[in-house]
Amino acid sequence: NRVNGTWEYDHFIHQDSLLVAELGSSVIIPCSHSDDYINTVLWYKHSVGKKPLLIAYSEHGSGSVTYQNGFNNTNRYFIRSEPDSFNLTIVHLEEYDFVTYYCAVSFLNMITFGEGTILLHKGDDGMRRTTVLQQPVSDRLHSGDSVTLQCSVISQICAGEYRVYWFRHSSGHSDPGIIYTHDNRSDQCMERSESSSSIQSCVYSLSQTELTPSDAGIYYCAVATCGKIHLGNGTKLIIEVIWNSITLVLATLNIMTMIVIITLLIVIHKIHIRGMLVLLSLDCISTSF
Repeated sequence: NRVNGTWEYDHFIHQDSLLVAELGSSVIIPCSHSDDYINTVLWYKHSVGKKPLLIAYSEHGSGSVTYQNGFNNTNRYFIRSEPDSFNLTIVHLEEYDFVTYYCAVSFLNMITFGEGTILLHKGDDGMRRTTVLQQPVSDRLHSGDSVTLQCSVISQICAGEYRVYWFRHSSGHSDPGIIYTHDNRSDQCMERSESSSSIQSCVYSLSQTELTPSDAGIYYCAVATCGKIHLGNGTKLIIEVIWNSITLVLATLNIMTMIVIITLLIVIHKIHIRGMLVLLSLDCISTSF
């Protein structure tokens, strides 16, 4: 599709939003994708607080997989490349394997990510653990823009209600301040049963409109549930100020006006000093006579 002089490509990527597995077991993380306008298919591993790590990629249609960042040496990560799928298998699961995995496709100079698959630990401690995930803002923000922040909460269903809080911490302020509160809403959640336990995945959003530089900072999502508070990794907002032509003209005029005023004050001061010197000279001459 051609929009505003540029080409846009509709890439379909489907991932399971949530998978649960036991420590030491194996899991298949599926990824199905469209077959058109694709050069490369990729898998990324994303741990909270760290940059996404490229696991492997495949030139679309080649059937071969190239592993990166030492994943070929683990003998635990395997990918099967098909024309419309790129499934990741992890065997002998270890604790640090329970993170988020993203399938992506690239075409020309553009890359499109799937929604991601969160891999949860099925053990006693893991099923009771609440995970709060926040996604970074990929677009550059400017004054006047709008943005929607998202917070994903994965937890075991427990008795009683829970609340979601949004905090903002900005430079110059010692303590984060609460800016919004969500009550639990079932229509924002998806329930999934695993054996005798049930877990739910909920997504909460915070919309900010007409952004100003004062809105910049790190936004934290916090969940109070089952008697505990769980804090997300934070989403950083950097807001740039755009100087449009009118603003630049006004700023330039103000600067020029200040320069003229300062110059006039200096000239007036010099004239005043010279006048005083002339008066003193005349006074001295009259006194000498």
